[in-house]
Amino acid sequence: MRNCVVDDSHDAARRLFVKKACDVYECPTCGCLMADVEFDHHQYEANTYYSMIHDTREEIEKEWGVRWRYILNKIIERRRSPSLLDVGAGNGYFIALAVGEFALRAKGIEISEREIQFAKDVLGIQLINENITQHVMQYDVVTCFNVIEHVVNPKLFLSALVQRVNPGGMLVITTPNPACIHVRVKGLRRWNMIDPPHHINLFTRKSLTALIQSNNLEELHYGTLSTYINFVRSIDSRSMLLKRLFFHFLRILNLGADHLLILGKPSGPRGVADAEASC
Repeated sequence: MRNCVVDDSHDAARRLFVKKACDVYECPTCGCLMADVEFDHHQYEANTYYSMIHDTREEIEKEWGVRWRYILNKIIERRRSPSLLDVGAGNGYFIALAVGEFALRAKGIEISEREIQFAKDVLGIQLINENITQHVMQYDVVTCFNVIEHVVNPKLFLSALVQRVNPGGMLVITTPNPACIHVRVKGLRRWNMIDPPHHINLFTRKSLTALIQSNNLEELHYGTLSTYINFVRSIDSRSMLLKRLFFHFLRILNLGADHLLILGKPSGPRGVADAEASC
């Protein structure tokens, strides 16, 4: 038995099964899935890490372009020209598009030295080698894509993200969705996102809502999104028509591989207090 990482007042988590020699637990109150494993930095320095397996801009665009432009358009619908920080910037392609196509004042921070070198060599993007607790500036928009599932303490991590957002600004998060089409078809045990020590905690919609409320954030948008469905990749056209169709079809049904949350930080007294605390 163990406490829920979302809220330790929840009922004690129950052990579901073992995967990769790690116990996997589920919170009966919010549904959060938790692997009994510690953070392992070494995996993020491997040349085979998923964000670095495509080594040309064209291949990276095919894999990630639709997803990143969809999110960037969602951001500028609400803020025309925001300053932006991407936390856990990976191969840097989101920042490359944010700066090059959307003319945003955007920076990215990343803890993997290998990914920082990859972004510089392949995309000409210079990322900052820092974690969120080391970075002290604030931004109109902070983005964090598929990172929170890798941290041991998501409450502290989310709080650190919020401190980097200007009062009245936005926080944009993606993280794997346990209600996605893959789980519906394969079942939870065979879902490849339950992958310790790579993924430590996985969040249901209910558990994300609890995290949001604990940080006094307003939900501005919720949806789901995907990158590529594997069987589609092998038969798609050069224009990636099938990818786009499946992307929007799964998004409409909320069956996409990842949650997408756009959250607002208060501009009132609590937001001001947060800003002063981070100076």
